[in-house]
Order: sequence, then C-alpha cells, then structure tokens
Amino acid sequence: MIKHIKLLPELRGLILVVVAVAWMAGILLESWLLLPSGALLFGATIALGSVILLWRNGRGMLVSLIILWLLLGAWRYAIVSPPADPQAISASIGTGKVDLRGTVADEPKFSDRSSSLQIAVSSISKNGGSSWQDAHGQLEVQILGGSTNNPYGPNYGDDVELQGKVQPPFPHHSPEVLASMIFPQLSISGSGGNPILAALFKLRLSLAAIITQSLPQPMAAVLIAILLSMHTPALGPLLQAFKETGTAHLIAPSGFKVTILAGFVAASTRWFYKRRDNQAKPLLPAQKREDNWRRWLAASLVILVIIVYTFLSGGGPAALRAGIMGILLVIAPRFGRIYNIYTALALSALIMSMFNVFVLWDAGFQLSFLGTLGIVMLTPLFLRMFRPFERLPFGHSMAETIAVTLAAQTATLPIFAFTFNQVSLIAPVTNLLTVPLLGALLSLGIMACVAGAISIQLGILSSWIIWPLLWYTDHIVSLCASLPGAFQSVNNLDTRLPWCYYGILILLISFALHRWPEQRQPHEVNFAPPLLSASPRILPVLRYAAVLVVILASGATVAAAPANEQLTITLLNVGPAGKSSQGEALLIRTVDGKTALIDGGLDAASLAQELDSRLPFWQRSIDAVILTTPKQDHLVGSQDVINRFQVGEVVDAGMLHPSTGYALWRHTISSRNLPYSQVREGTSIPLGTQVTLQVLWPPSPLHRGSDEEQDNALVVRLVAPQLSMLLLGAAALSKYALSGLLTTIEPAYLHADVVQVVGEVGKDFPIELSTILQIAHPSLIIITPAALSPKLRKAGITSTVLPPQFVNGSWQVIQTAKMGTMEISSSITGWTIR
Repeated sequence: MIKHIKLLPELRGLILVVVAVAWMAGILLESWLLLPSGALLFGATIALGSVILLWRNGRGMLVSLIILWLLLGAWRYAIVSPPADPQAISASIGTGKVDLRGTVADEPKFSDRSSSLQIAVSSISKNGGSSWQDAHGQLEVQILGGSTNNPYGPNYGDDVELQGKVQPPFPHHSPEVLASMIFPQLSISGSGGNPILAALFKLRLSLAAIITQSLPQPMAAVLIAILLSMHTPALGPLLQAFKETGTAHLIAPSGFKVTILAGFVAASTRWFYKRRDNQAKPLLPAQKREDNWRRWLAASLVILVIIVYTFLSGGGPAALRAGIMGILLVIAPRFGRIYNIYTALALSALIMSMFNVFVLWDAGFQLSFLGTLGIVMLTPLFLRMFRPFERLPFGHSMAETIAVTLAAQTATLPIFAFTFNQVSLIAPVTNLLTVPLLGALLSLGIMACVAGAISIQLGILSSWIIWPLLWYTDHIVSLCASLPGAFQSVNNLDTRLPWCYYGILILLISFALHRWPEQRQPHEVNFAPPLLSASPRILPVLRYAAVLVVILASGATVAAAPANEQLTITLLNVGPAGKSSQGEALLIRTVDGKTALIDGGLDAASLAQELDSRLPFWQRSIDAVILTTPKQDHLVGSQDVINRFQVGEVVDAGMLHPSTGYALWRHTISSRNLPYSQVREGTSIPLGTQVTLQVLWPPSPLHRGSDEEQDNALVVRLVAPQLSMLLLGAAALSKYALSGLLTTIEPAYLHADVVQVVGEVGKDFPIELSTILQIAHPSLIIITPAALSPKLRKAGITSTVLPPQFVNGSWQVIQTAKMGTMEISSSITGWTIR
C-alpha cells in the first residue's frame, strides 16, 4: 500500500499514524455533531469502496482511507453515546431510589475512610425489585471503609446489588463513568470477572502489604506509589506536593518504568540465547532455528512481564499505553523491524480507543500520550539550548534530565493546568534531583518485595537499603513544594485555550525543525528514554554513592538513636488531615526497650505519621497492641498497625455481637497468625521487667446490653516505679462499667497519679465517675476526644465541656484535643509531663 503513495513520500512508514489521527478526529467530531450511526456506517461503506477502487492512485487512496477511518471513528462513538442510548444508566439520574445489579469492573480506590468502586451496571429496578430492566454503563460508587485488605468488602469481579439514588458523576470523573451513587446499600451476590485480572489485582495488594510491613510511613506509601502506581491513604499529605513539583509522573504509570523493567528482564535472559562459543562461526540451519526459538522465548518472557506489570500498575489508560508500546518495542526486532516511536504511539491510541472511545477524554491518557510525544519531538530542541552545560561534570546527564522535563511539561501544560488547576515552576529542578534515582528505586523495590514474599524479615532487611533513597525523595519533593513560587494556581481557564496553545506549539515546532533540520527525530529508531542513554556513564558513580549513602545513613541513625532511660507514655495526636484530634492512641516505651500501643484512633494515616516518626525506621515490631473497645475511633488505627507491624501479642476483651470492623480485626489477627488473647478482670500483662498492666474491667461473662462497646470496654491500670496511671478510656462514659468498678474492685487498685478518660462532645459523664476520681485522687486528668459527629465537625466544636466534678477538683485537667500530642515520662526521680 505504502509504495504506491508517491506524491507523499514524507508519510512513508506513517500510514498507521494517519489512520489513528483520522479515527480519533472522527470520535471528537461525532462528540460535537451527534450524527446518526446508520448514516455514518453507510458513508464508511462508500469510503471503503473508494479505497478499493483507488488502490493504485496514491493520493486518491490516501484521501479515501482518511475519510473511511474518520467515519468509522465517528460511528464507534455514536453507538456508545449516552444521549442516544435510553438504557444507559445516565438516563436514571434524578429518578429517585432505584435498585441496581452489576459487577465491580475495577479494583477499589481507597481514601482515608471510604472507597470508590466502578460498577458495570447490568440491570435496574424502579419498583423495589419487583421487575428488572436491562441497563448498562459505568457507575462510580462511594462506600464506607478505606482498608486496602478488607476480605469482606467488594473487590474486582464481585457481583453486587445496590440500592440508592443515581446522581450525576463526581467532579473529575473518568470519562466512561456515566453516573454515581453515594453510600448506597450494597450486598455481594457472587463473584466473577476475569480470574487472571483478579489474581493480578490480589497480587498488587499483597505486594503493597509487604511494603507497608517492611517500611515506615510515609516511605512505604511513596514506594507503593512509585512501584505499583497505587495511592494509599498514607500518601495523601504528599500527593499534592508531587503535583506542585511536576513529579506526579514518578507515582503514576509511565513508559519509562516499563522500559526500565523490560531492560532488567531482557538483560537477565540474554544468556539464554547468547552463543556460548566466542568464535564468529556461521550457524547451521538447525542452529539458526534453535537460536531464533530461544530469542522468541526470551522475548515472550519480557512481554509477559510487561503485561503483568501493566496490570500491577492499575491497568489504567496510562499504564495500558505504556504496556502496548513496551510490547511493540520487544517484538519489533523479532519481525526484523526497527521500532517506530510514532507508529507505536499511534497504534496504542488506536487500540485503546477502539475498546473504549471515552479514553480520549481521560486526563491520565492525555498526559501520558502527549507527554511521550512531547519528549520525542521536543527533547532534541531543548538539548540544543543546553549544549554549553554539557562541558560540565555530569553536564550531559543534567542537560538531558532538564530537557526531558521541559519537553514533557511543554507538551502537557494545558492538560495539567485544566486537570489540577496549577502549573509547576519548580519542576525542572525537582526532576533533576529525583528522576535519576527512579531506576534504583524500582530495582530495589522489586528486590524488597521478592525478599518479603520469602520472609518478611528478609523484606525488612532489604528495605534498609532503599529507605535512604525514599527518605531523600520524600524530603526533596516536600522541600521544593514549600519554596515560594514553586507553582502557580490557575482557575477559570477558557476551554478554547488548549486548542490555541497546541496550534501555536505546532507552528513553533515546524519552524524549529525547518530552521534546524538536524534536530528532526528519525521515524524509525531503536528507542530508549533519553535518561537511559546517559546511564552507562553515571551508573557506577550512582551505585557506589548509593551504597555509601546507605552505610552512612544507617550508621548515623543507629548511633543517634537515643537509649530509653525512662518510661515514656505518649498520647498521640491522631485525626484526619487538617481536622481536630479524634480517638485515642497511647504509645508506651519502657526502659528495657519494650513497646506497646493502646488503641489507634480514628485515622490510620495520622497514626502512621505519629508512630513511625517516633520509632527508629528499622523497628517494624511492637510487643503488644491492646484494643480497649471496638469503637471505630479506637479500632481504625489499631487495624492498620497489626497489618503493618510484627506484633508480639494482640489483646482485647472480645465482643458478643461483632461489628464489621471488629470482624475484620479478628480476621487480620488470624490471617497473620498473631498471638491473641481475650482478657478479663484480674489479668496482669507484664511489659518488660518494670511495667505491668492490670486489667480491672470487664468481668466474665461480658455484659449483654444496648451499648456493649462501652459497657465491656477494657479498663487498665498501668503500674511502674514512681508512676501509676488509670486508663478508664471509653468505660468512663458507661454507667454500668463505672458502677461495676466501684462494687467489685478494691479502692487501692483505683488509686493513680494520672487518670485518662474519653470525653464525647455533647454527652455527660455518669455521676459515678466523680466517686472514682475521689478514690483515685490523681494529680492529673487527661481527656482524649471521641469521634465527632458530622454536625459537630461542621460547627467547629472539638472539646468536651467540663462537668463540675472536673473543674472543682484538686487536679490538673488537660484535653488532648486542645494540647495535641503530649508525653509523660517516668524515672526513679519521679514523673513529668510535656
């Protein structure tokens, strides 16, 4: 076909690019014009006939081919366009409460305390389930629960039934999503889906769990984002910093990552087909066939790794684009073809838009597609500007990094501005300081995952090597984002601006390539990212530098770690980001190095930040985790801790009627084979040689009541030299528990220097608490806050109103909701608070 197009020799080898551009143009035009699908198909049939008739007429055949694919693209959009489809789920928006059936079409997306599901709808009922009609389309559903490893929650492939109101899509929704539901009633009726994809998504969560158990936060969240392109709740505080510094590509799927991974696998399989003899003897036919078979086998292994990694990266549009181009890069030499970057990019866009026409409106696809195209076309032009810097040490590598960053940023500037409402000005500097480490982070991250899959102790040991690099990346991104003028916010942009921008950019590129034709990129290249071409010169230096950094950082950290010369009890300030403290979490560290956590608060991300900042980065174990009540504002953070740490013993009081959260708690304990015990009144829990936790409540059997979470809450008395502390916790709000303490416990066991209670805004303490405080006669009372209701959060009320028995006492009262994190220290000379 190509050899007959004599009038357009510049398009030789780029017919696929022309076809893809015509196809995508047809989709965009149809989204504006909304022509009938029948007329478009009829026109495409006529255009196909013209292609056949004008086969040997180069220009005529090319014009007919463009019209054919233009009409086919428009027809493909017309048959799936929601306005033309009465059975689309978007037609049910605003019709009141409905019942839906469908299948979870993608893995859940997690946030702090909720998850987002993408449901492929199959049927709908508008009369309470009495009758069902066919329906289809993608529905985004927000449900409670932000745990990444909830076996009771919906996962990819599950058949679900929903009841709720169909609403318009959420802001910044995926283009294929037609509607949404917020916190509907949901039940799982079965499981299905592609078993291979389900296994890969499960593997993705397993690898994320290995990383969280091997590294402290937020380093674990950063590595998960870099390696698996998965954004966990712990990444939340850093996510905005990556966007502001133009380094969001580090935590998103990219062709650079696929190329690095494919290069590792290809290098490790090269021995399989490499000739063993060093003499250049000609191969016999049988030897040629064997050598070709071995090369195909090695290429197949690389392709398999690329496919697996594509779905481990989430299987989104950006990951699929990178995966398709990576596969083409591998198979092109096997067919005797040179890799054509433009053809590969066009083919990936063509394939993806054939399966899902709405992908053209996906911001991830746009950023990935235009960023790759910009790197190929604009990098040589920017490199020309930085030629004087190449004479400096590492100047070539620095120039390439800055040129690639500027090329990608220039090509994606309008998309980034419209999507994130900001433009990064610090991006070249931040990328120069972080991108060279991406290869090391990927390889060391894979090593840590493999080691952790064999043994979590090996995973922890391997993570020591990568920790300094993650710490460096975290601090560089945060530092650059905090600099004045690091980014510029943009709002209310005109939708015509991107078209004008890209029109001017095309004119400038055309002028530059005409002015400097030597900078024109060849159509057919052995493509590798510009950064990789420089790696042979800097790789040895980086390797030895990384080893030196690891040794110095580890040694300095170990040497600087303070020895525990006193008992410390830290009341951690835990709560959702930007909100007041909610829930309680107490970290106990003894003189002889024992560590215990009592409760975990309402927010796992803030607990991880507080906890991991106080423990050495190599400490991935806690001697005891004690849950005093299964209320959510105590349980959520504790659940995250037993997932991430090696725990010596888990302790709670049990529950007569387990809630969903408590069932997940017990499932995690069982699946991780953690030592577990239920304790009752009279039990003593030794914590080292000098600290004992005496359990004063609940008795056996547990009380059957309307509020068993408070009535059966643990009451613990901490006894240590020079300090006793009565942890009433949530039981301070239970009249039944307080009355039981007064009637069954000897007064001497209630005496304490410090009393801690949980206060709930708008709820009075029982009168029995005054009697207990008189018996305890403490010097200090600490009130930790319970979870706030949405109404109280909106009103800005965060502190408990103190009753008279607190105000008129001889003790000091501190509310952690006002004071934040506080620490009690005890030694042989007494105890202090700060």
